[in-house]
Amino acid sequence: MKVEYMTFFMELRRREEKGREKGREEGLKERKAEGRWATLVELVHDGLLTVKEAAKRAGMTEEAFRKLAMH
Repeated sequence: MKVEYMTFFMELRRREEKGREKGREEGLKERKAEGRWATLVELVHDGLLTVKEAAKRAGMTEEAFRKLAMH
């Protein structure tokens, strides 16, 4: 019984750690995307990129970029 419990406990810990790793990876991706977005908006505001160029780099339409940049 103890062996089964320990095996089960170890499996739970392994899954928990995998979940944490996945969460960290997703968080890093989100921060990168947010940072990239903020950079594109700043470049447009500074006049270094047009809305069209920034939208293209963000992979969206000009209209969608403008809507998101205004909020």
